[in-house]
Amino acid sequence: MLRFPSPLLRAALLLFALATALRAAAPATGGIAGRVLNVGTGQYLNNARVSVRGTTTAAFTDKDGSYRLAGLPSGAVTLEVFFTDLDVATAEVVVPAGGTVQQDFNLTSVARYGLKGDATVKLDAFVVAQQRETDAQAIATNEQRFAPNIKNVLSTDSLGDVLGGSAGEFMKFLPGVTVESDLADVSGVSIRGIGGGMTSVTNDGAPASNIWTTATRSVDVRSMALNDIARMEVSKVPTPANPADSLAGSINLVSKSAFERSGRQLRYTLNLIGNHENLDLRKTPHSHGDKLDYKIHPGASVDFTWPVTKRFGVVIAANHSRSFNEQHRTQQNWTSIVAPGSPTGTPINYANPLLSSLALLDGPRDLTRNTLSVKADWKVGDNGVLSVGHVASRTDTRIGSLTYTWNTSTTATSSVAGGRALAWDGTRTLGSTGRGSLNNNGTNQLINQITDTSNVSYRHDDGRWRVEAGVSRSGSATKRRYFDAGFFLQTSAIQRFPVRINFVQLAPGAALPGGIEVFDNNDQPVDWNNPANLRGNTANNANLYNRSYTNQGFVNVRRALGFLPVPAAVQVGLLEKRVMLDNNLRNETWTFTGPDGASGATAPIEPYLMQRYRGVDTGYGMPSINWMSPSRTFRAYQLNPLLYQQTDAQRVSDRNSHIDNNENIKERVQAGYIQADTRLLGGQLRVLGGVRYERTIDRGIGGLVDTERIWQRNPDGSFVRNSAGQRLRRTEAGAAGSLAESLLTREYRASFTKKEYDGAYPSIHATYNATENILVRAAWAKTYGRPNFTDIIPRTVANTSATDPDEDDELKPGQYRGTLNVRNPALMPWTADNFDLSAERYTDSGGLISAGVFVKELRNFFGDASRRATPEVLAELGLPERYLDWNINTKFNSGDARITGAELNFRQSLRALGRWGGYFTLFGNATKLRLKGNPGASFSSFIPTSGNWGFTFAAKRVTFTARWNHRGLDKRLPQAAFGPNGYEYIEARTVLDVNGTYQLTRDLAFVASATNIFNEPFRFLRYGDLTPSYARLFTEQEYGIQMAIGLRGSF
Repeated sequence: MLRFPSPLLRAALLLFALATALRAAAPATGGIAGRVLNVGTGQYLNNARVSVRGTTTAAFTDKDGSYRLAGLPSGAVTLEVFFTDLDVATAEVVVPAGGTVQQDFNLTSVARYGLKGDATVKLDAFVVAQQRETDAQAIATNEQRFAPNIKNVLSTDSLGDVLGGSAGEFMKFLPGVTVESDLADVSGVSIRGIGGGMTSVTNDGAPASNIWTTATRSVDVRSMALNDIARMEVSKVPTPANPADSLAGSINLVSKSAFERSGRQLRYTLNLIGNHENLDLRKTPHSHGDKLDYKIHPGASVDFTWPVTKRFGVVIAANHSRSFNEQHRTQQNWTSIVAPGSPTGTPINYANPLLSSLALLDGPRDLTRNTLSVKADWKVGDNGVLSVGHVASRTDTRIGSLTYTWNTSTTATSSVAGGRALAWDGTRTLGSTGRGSLNNNGTNQLINQITDTSNVSYRHDDGRWRVEAGVSRSGSATKRRYFDAGFFLQTSAIQRFPVRINFVQLAPGAALPGGIEVFDNNDQPVDWNNPANLRGNTANNANLYNRSYTNQGFVNVRRALGFLPVPAAVQVGLLEKRVMLDNNLRNETWTFTGPDGASGATAPIEPYLMQRYRGVDTGYGMPSINWMSPSRTFRAYQLNPLLYQQTDAQRVSDRNSHIDNNENIKERVQAGYIQADTRLLGGQLRVLGGVRYERTIDRGIGGLVDTERIWQRNPDGSFVRNSAGQRLRRTEAGAAGSLAESLLTREYRASFTKKEYDGAYPSIHATYNATENILVRAAWAKTYGRPNFTDIIPRTVANTSATDPDEDDELKPGQYRGTLNVRNPALMPWTADNFDLSAERYTDSGGLISAGVFVKELRNFFGDASRRATPEVLAELGLPERYLDWNINTKFNSGDARITGAELNFRQSLRALGRWGGYFTLFGNATKLRLKGNPGASFSSFIPTSGNWGFTFAAKRVTFTARWNHRGLDKRLPQAAFGPNGYEYIEARTVLDVNGTYQLTRDLAFVASATNIFNEPFRFLRYGDLTPSYARLFTEQEYGIQMAIGLRGSF
């Protein structure tokens, strides 16, 4: 049962009852209702302010442009309507006693649209198209201006066309937001340096459920399309009416409304999408399936808004896109060792590492995204709207990653007498004879992602009471397919005989060495690209099927307190959310045994190589490589099952993997809140505050691993030991690593956990209008962030050896009874006190300049640690006493930290500078962060400096937008192999995206766009305090320039 703070509920009900009683005793009053329209665009305006001149009484329009003013004294009043970047409109209205009068408003902008006679807009055919982005952003800016909390709002039309209609590509330009990429795709988002698992992503307030290949709280955004989204709202500090589990912040995707337009409108885009590395219109080789395929693909999007009647309307949007890009990557592994011949005890010399291995990846990839959304709005009476919607998304990702790896080995001595020893310096690594290795690896993947989101909501607003209620369901499934798609995940070949490998002509920052040399044990050169010098090795699959859903229901009730001397309202609400995640992964491995099942070491590999994907550009100036083909290998295996066979060890590994990665979690969240909202100082100061209560119940199921079961025990429970004091294995346990041992020690979904926690999360928000156009905001809120699903789902692995002591044996100093690797379902959530202060300046031309500072005081960080199992530790983890004095490796709440930061955001037209200035709009935002706290705190998404900037040039027929995105040096996970303060980093990177439009007619335009037009690579670095500059580059990745051309129209 939902536990709601009863004193708060009783106070709210009492307040509502008092308000109703006082209202009944009040003298007769009347009301005004109507709609506000931008006649330049034919769009009804959301959040237009309608105020009664000379009073503090005001109302704001809803999504369909409707407003209601209730409880007004009868008689004549003057209404004034304000909307950002449109001219103020006024009207004299007589309020009838006991009735409601209708008063609609048509807004325009003389400066932008022109004027004709009696304030009728004179619409130039191309001016309307030119102003599209300006009008779109004016709506978003107005939404931000009148928001009760600190919020950034960006219209999806404000930055021009985004290639492929990708929501993720658009999100990277949101203030304070940085994106995470999976290869060439934007996959996740972070706010203010805190990862996606603590960043909420919602659709019209309903939580999104987009699962990818790992069990995580992060919402995968690669399948989301833009064309059914009107704008995106980024909230940094929640109000009590919003979930408190958005510790980082939240991004809400606001859909289009059927009543936002005065008439029907169909908008469409037809385009061709390609990559600069392959602009051939014919079919060319593709590594996925080793086939010929097109690299330039057609795409289309359409959205249709139709107010069928004044009371019923629909919005239908669909998108199809398929994008191809090359993926060229290199990986350098630098290793620090003790120099050969050094005395025993000599420490590792981190200042003189050697390049021990090198990998080159050629990975063509294409992504197909299909989305369809349907939404119907029905006005139930004069004050209610019922909305029903569904969004279906289908995304297919095809990857053909091919990797060649050269490994020198760090073994210093030759494998044969008289051979060469390992030698190295900053310019070369000369491997030792017979110690090197080669690996030619072909990988194919087909990943299907399905997401369906449905919601039903109702809103009633009569000016006094506002009731909102709704239910939603978002379900997602991801399947990684191999056999039924016609290929292995990967097949590999390795050197046929011992080799020595040299890396020469090394240069700081270079993606590859100047030369790669391979020799046999006779010191004769070996052609590493000749298939005759390689033999078959292994093939494997990683079959995956992940599912998730999020169901939510809510009700909010707001009452305007008209009996008070100042405008005020109180609101209460209840919410319940249920989340399920099911993870099912199974790895399978086979060994190449040749066509006869016994000639794996000698059989030629030519039949299993790529036949069509030949002679292609591998990247970085390397020659075209004869790659292993997962599809041809699999077809050969289907015809001859002797080709690949499983060893006993591989069967055991497959079973263990399936048990360890077969998990389920169900989470239930119950919440209630009360908040009050008032305006003071003649309406200049708005204060909103309240408290939210949230309760979370988690139930997890995972695999059970108990290696203690292999030992024999005496009747008293002690271990049976031999004369040497070693434990004796049970006969049924079989040999170490055997299938019998796995069957005895591992069980599917046999480990269970239940966890419950709750808390109260107060917040207060204040907005002061220093002038009509200058706002100062301050906010404080308490928030929290839940542990990731992988931390909640139980998994315990108990490892013991034959020499470990019994429970009753006396321990020696530093000795443990065993080692326990365990997830920690007892982890408490992070909590944070959030303090924000900002100032916003809105210009008369619709511009915005804002600056803010903030502090996040974070507690209960998660950190990995090893601890001795004391009674207190066992109680915290919920483990039995038999694990007393074991060494426990797990994740604990281990630290506190503080994030301080500053943000800047601006958008401004230069029309004040005259005719030419009116063609230009400048925009930008920047975020600067500082982290201070416990070194154990993990911030894998903390980027101290990030920002975006650009400009739009919009003349009558031509519109051009340039957008720069910058992410500073990104410090990632610790890398102990690089010595003191060793970490992985992502190098600072700035990319430029552009798009242009040429208006052919009023309703048809030619459009073109390109992302990362200078093909800036991702560069991952690994280094510590002692690492020399030449050894810092770990990985370089470049994906080519994505481009699109097409037509955009409307009617």
